[in-house]
Amino acid sequence: MKVLIVEDELGVAQNLCDLLMETSHEIEILAIIESVKDAVYWLSTNPPPDLGFFDIRIADGDSFDIFRQTDIQFPVIFTTAYDEYALRAFKVNSVDYLLKPIGKNELEAALSKYESIYKSKKVGNNELLSLIQKIQKTQPQTYKNNLLVYVRDKILPIAVEKIAYFYLEKQLVHCVTHQNEKFVIEQSLDKIELQLNPNSFFRANRQFIVSRMSINSATQHFHRKLKLDLSPAAKEEVLISKLKASHFKKWLEM
Repeated sequence: MKVLIVEDELGVAQNLCDLLMETSHEIEILAIIESVKDAVYWLSTNPPPDLGFFDIRIADGDSFDIFRQTDIQFPVIFTTAYDEYALRAFKVNSVDYLLKPIGKNELEAALSKYESIYKSKKVGNNELLSLIQKIQKTQPQTYKNNLLVYVRDKILPIAVEKIAYFYLEKQLVHCVTHQNEKFVIEQSLDKIELQLNPNSFFRANRQFIVSRMSINSATQHFHRKLKLDLSPAAKEEVLISKLKASHFKKWLEM
């Protein structure tokens, strides 16, 4: 079985590859693609895979844009953190989904379903677009107002609106408030990102999630990257890749 993975988080993609290899030695990973642009190009220049694993939120938009720009005629399993009820329509229309973090049992069940139902069945592009539009309309917009932080032996709630940015350092996630207070949060950046309003916070890179209110400016950097000037100042450079630069600028002017 030939598999295409669309995922912009290297760690998540590698974990999925490892789980797929553990599940079956007959699986061949054709490519790991990080953006809509690269996915559209790859699909236009290569034979279609047997199965795709598509993250919904990726570097330069969302993977739904891939369906709008290409004629996909192969089954896709979405890897996402969207609510189960909003995605229930996928269950009856030749598409499956896996909630992050992906577990081996869930992956095996999805592959079994693909083998028994989808393997010989083509997926219609119009059908997928109709489902995507339905999901986008029904997806509830609920985000955390508070997150728990750790101070010595205490666990304290902190209002999300007070946080300037989150960053990863030595395998620990920290948050910095607008008053330059620093706290440890016992969650991964991936999980935190899913709890934040995307209108207020942006995933700059694998180490930083920044609040709109913390951004003083963005300047051009080497290789078409952007360098952010944050308040309070970050301990290290906060760079946005050229793949995300256009998406970031659109987000910043919203």
